[in-house]
Amino acid sequence: MKFFPRTIRSQILMAFSGCFLFMGIMIGVNYHNFYRLSKSMWFFEMAGELNGTILEMRRYEKNYVLYRQEFSFEENVTYTNRLAMTLKREQESLIPSIGKENYDHFVKDVENYSTLMMKLHQKKCDADGCTDLQSLIRGAGQNLLSLGDQFMVAEKRDADRLLKQMIPLPFASLLILVVLLVFVIVLIVEKVIRPLARITRESEAVAQGGFQRITPYGESGNEINSLINSLNRMMAELEKRQEQLIQSRKIASIGTLTAGIAHEINNPVNNISLILESLIEDGEDMTAGERKATYEEALEQADRTSEIVKNLLEFSRVSKPVLGAVDIVSIVDKTANLLNNEMNLHKVKFVREIQEAQPDIYFDKGGLQQVLLNLFLNSIHAMSGGGELRVVVGTSEMKNESRIDVIDNGPGIPPENIDQIFDPFFTTKKEGIGTGLGLSVSYNIIKKNGGHMKVESKPGHGTCFTLYLPRTKNVIIEG
Repeated sequence: MKFFPRTIRSQILMAFSGCFLFMGIMIGVNYHNFYRLSKSMWFFEMAGELNGTILEMRRYEKNYVLYRQEFSFEENVTYTNRLAMTLKREQESLIPSIGKENYDHFVKDVENYSTLMMKLHQKKCDADGCTDLQSLIRGAGQNLLSLGDQFMVAEKRDADRLLKQMIPLPFASLLILVVLLVFVIVLIVEKVIRPLARITRESEAVAQGGFQRITPYGESGNEINSLINSLNRMMAELEKRQEQLIQSRKIASIGTLTAGIAHEINNPVNNISLILESLIEDGEDMTAGERKATYEEALEQADRTSEIVKNLLEFSRVSKPVLGAVDIVSIVDKTANLLNNEMNLHKVKFVREIQEAQPDIYFDKGGLQQVLLNLFLNSIHAMSGGGELRVVVGTSEMKNESRIDVIDNGPGIPPENIDQIFDPFFTTKKEGIGTGLGLSVSYNIIKKNGGHMKVESKPGHGTCFTLYLPRTKNVIIEG
């Protein structure tokens, strides 16, 4: 609709304004009806007062005609004057109710009646001598009484009609108001509550590491649509920040590995140097076969150095998450090789157990290596006095998932910390040693790739981190 506002605020404001406008109209209509009813009741009372006055006039008129008592005449005059004064006093109220013509006719009849009574009082006659005048007085009095009765009957009829009109009005007003309120409630549910519920539902994935866009809702320009656009921009920015965080964790891990990698590289380089020295000193005395074997040994040491550097560069380089088939056993072995010297320095024995032949999983290769590196390093650092790091690769109960258990025999995690272990910046390490981001980043990587992760620990008996990794494509990572 061209004139229907786009913003939800304006729509709700318009709906409530319609309700308040309707209530205002109903209040005005009811006030007007009660005002009319009040005036009708007042006029009904006024008609009753006039009628009562006329009856008193007629009573004293009868007494005067029968008994010629001066007292009866005076009372008749008193009530006649009261009737005339009442008509004059209430002129402005009576004319709109009974009409100018009826009012003038009423006043004229009162004056005529008063004149006739005065003539009767002034005329000295016996009971039978003023028959004509008495007939005129009785006729005028009867006219007055008839007019009073007509006014009362007419006003009673108007009051009854007004009451009949007013009786269904509250029920009709209530029904219309309920319809309007239902419309407002439906509007709020459809425009606010249901979209917010959907936003809440779709945003829960963000807390679990997924950054899929929320489906647009509503017309462009309204608040819900703007909120969804803002949330989508926020999630895009969070996804970008998370990739930066993962990369920063890689750099931090490289710093931890530097000493071990330097030692790993130094060994084959020293071996190559010794081989070359032996060739220089004794090469002429060697047979062709001995020289070939020496060259092959030097080449093997060079390949070993190249492989170490290649693994390090592959791990540290920035790459967009790409889902694909991953050999899970190969990634476990590569990560263990990368940390071989670190485990030797901490006197940690590495044990790998493959329960059955494992098919490829559908995962981000670099992300999985980052997770395993974080878990391996945590286990190594937890076993500062030496221990055993055991990695078990098998199939989960779901059958469509591979399972990796990373088990150490370190001190374990206190029960009060187990629920916070995946929270960002939470760490049990000493200040300056850990950032508290490794497990949080790992948890989000697993979730983002469609898997899940859990931890079991018993103080004094070690810790087991379990990864459940999908073998089929059930999530899309936008690069």
